[in-house]
Amino acid sequence: MPTHEWTMAGAEYGSPQRPRRKKYVIIAVGVLGFVGLFVLLFFIGVPAKSAPSFGSKNYSTHVDCQVNSVGAQGTVTINGTITGDAASYSVTVEVLDAASHQKIGSQTFEVHGTTSFGGNTAARVPVGSAGIECKIAKVA
Repeated sequence: MPTHEWTMAGAEYGSPQRPRRKKYVIIAVGVLGFVGLFVLLFFIGVPAKSAPSFGSKNYSTHVDCQVNSVGAQGTVTINGTITGDAASYSVTVEVLDAASHQKIGSQTFEVHGTTSFGGNTAARVPVGSAGIECKIAKVA
């Protein structure tokens, strides 16, 4: 008597194949992670020196400052200029103790239709013997 082997037409040996969805899920998670990182860096304001951002502005700045202190109170007079390709800027200036580089004051100036900005801001005193430094902390 002949022995017959029964198989299904077109059936392969082994366990049934799973759909290859895992590859697409990994690619989708990777793309979403990259886009999320880019959006996060945009919203926290990565400085223009390290990475370009949307709506970046070309500019040149100069800032100068002097401290006036009477007893335990101090005032810093800030004068600066900004030139560039935008009609307006928001310039944040930090005042630092020159010796310790500790922040003793800060002020943000809204610059519209002009190239100069300035004003007075309160500062913690006493200032060290090396004086103060002013630096542009942020331009937007």
